[in-house]
Amino acid sequence: MRPYGLILAGGGAKGAYQIGAWKALRELGISIEAITGVSIGAINGALIAQGDYDAAVELWNTAEVKEGVHIEAELKEPENLFSFSNLPQIFREMIRNGGVDVTPARNLIAQYIDEEKVRASGIPLGLVTFQLSSLHPVELFLEEMQPGLLIDYLMLSARFPGLHNESPDGAKYLDGGVYDNAPIEFLRERGINRFIVLDISNIKGIGHKSELSCADIIYIRPNDPKELGDSFEFDTSMNEMRMQMGYLDAKKAFGKLGGQSYYFKPAEYKRMQQKYGYRACTGLERLAAERNVERLTVYTQKQFMHALLEAELQAPPPETEHMHLAQSLRKAAQPILKRANITTTRAVYRIEAEAALADFRAEMTQNREQADSSDAFAE
Repeated sequence: MRPYGLILAGGGAKGAYQIGAWKALRELGISIEAITGVSIGAINGALIAQGDYDAAVELWNTAEVKEGVHIEAELKEPENLFSFSNLPQIFREMIRNGGVDVTPARNLIAQYIDEEKVRASGIPLGLVTFQLSSLHPVELFLEEMQPGLLIDYLMLSARFPGLHNESPDGAKYLDGGVYDNAPIEFLRERGINRFIVLDISNIKGIGHKSELSCADIIYIRPNDPKELGDSFEFDTSMNEMRMQMGYLDAKKAFGKLGGQSYYFKPAEYKRMQQKYGYRACTGLERLAAERNVERLTVYTQKQFMHALLEAELQAPPPETEHMHLAQSLRKAAQPILKRANITTTRAVYRIEAEAALADFRAEMTQNREQADSSDAFAE
């Protein structure tokens, strides 16, 4: 299999998603020939180039605010550094010390990233930061850095406003995401034209270029970025959820799982679409999300429909007249939409989904009645 260039976007605590995706890429046997990253993506990129997955997971399992910063006053929300409640302490640190002391974070990263191993891996590692004094981006690969400065440059790439700003050359830097939070073009300049983008933020940056004609790009990103939480919400349980989501989304991106917002075995999802139709399946997944059906698991068709029915039992029961009306509207809508060639709306998807769920409920009821009859006959 031809190798890919890997691009890792910035996103703070949401970066755990990228480690979960990396797990899936390893299982799929995907080969990486070069990496570029921004902010937390640059840090994850160094971990991936180093090739030590267990070290990466261990780092993320210890990634908490209290392990990464030194603040004299106690934070009101210790899991989320830049929450509104913590702003008074952050402002005091900025006035007193020029920003929050991130020396603990630097030491933690240095504990898990071995520059010599990264250099010896043979995988080019590039990162992006932004120099405030010149108002220009700094894009460079590890081979362009002086030995011993990788950790310093990783910290510069992740220099969020409000954090203490130190650099080897004395200049002021800002998070590279302000310029390009998904530096595909930077990697393309090395002659690479086949990419995997692990995108955890909707922000692209002022210098991001979208002119990527004739490029082979696979995007791996969450169905809803809000599910990943805040960029400074460092919490171990959240990190586990983020890694699981990244793992499942990467499997889906390479066709090993089906579904839109939920996850199914491909053959099961195909059968589900053949039975109920594309619109009904889309509507069923939306209904599941509305009813808080567990999302980060792999379903069979029956498992998903049963989970949806169980969730329905927790919700107010639909009125019988409403169900009859929904099915009548569904039948009436079909020929009208076909003749008018009108794009289906969310309302039609919902009608299709409710009809499919009603069919499944009726099927389960019939199966139970047949089983009861068989048992009675046997007696």
